[in-house]
Amino acid sequence: MEETIKIFTGHGYWTPLIWTLAALGVLILAILLWSRGRREYKRGTEQELPFLSGEKAENPRVGAPHLYWGFVEALRPFLSPLRDWHSGLINDYAAWFLVVLGVALLLLVV
Repeated sequence: MEETIKIFTGHGYWTPLIWTLAALGVLILAILLWSRGRREYKRGTEQELPFLSGEKAENPRVGAPHLYWGFVEALRPFLSPLRDWHSGLINDYAAWFLVVLGVALLLLVV
């Protein structure tokens, strides 16, 4: 009788055949969705011009302050006190990183 080898990692079931079939299924689904796309796109026409919020954009760049405005406004009470600690020096950030890393390691050990 032939013995089959199973890999038990303690973190779930792992078999390359199932993962390969799952990846192939996702690939087939992606190709099917892509093939159902619209065919009227033409390169070198007006379709390539920037279009932003219903308007033809002359300067289509949207900066991060505009994209994240809602988050910044919602978090303003929490972010305002932190701005005083912001120095812009990489040494300060490295020191804060080491302090936070040390605290995290202490919490893990204890």
